[in-house]
Amino acid sequence: MKGALIALLIGVTLLVIFYIKMDIFRSKTTIDIHLHDTYFIFSYTSFIIFLVLFLGTFFSIGGLIGNHFKSKLFWFLLVSFLSIDIYLIGTYYKSFKTIETIQL
Repeated sequence: MKGALIALLIGVTLLVIFYIKMDIFRSKTTIDIHLHDTYFIFSYTSFIIFLVLFLGTFFSIGGLIGNHFKSKLFWFLLVSFLSIDIYLIGTYYKSFKTIETIQL
């Protein structure tokens, strides 16, 4: 369990570093992230879902490393979080791809 908490702390530290280095603007309903020449606009709900999935993935990887890959619970968590991550990344990638083809 110590490895899981250390990995969770690393994930939170990465998020804090990204928050400090990037231009992030908050409004009443959205979070705007300015990255290079692009603005990413997320609702609070989808942003919290991304944070939970990101930190959950770090937590499960840390738990597996801390238990020397023997814990079935952390394997289940890792497979669950990674499958949801891959599904959401694919969904968002497809939605941005369709927007680009419409604009052309």
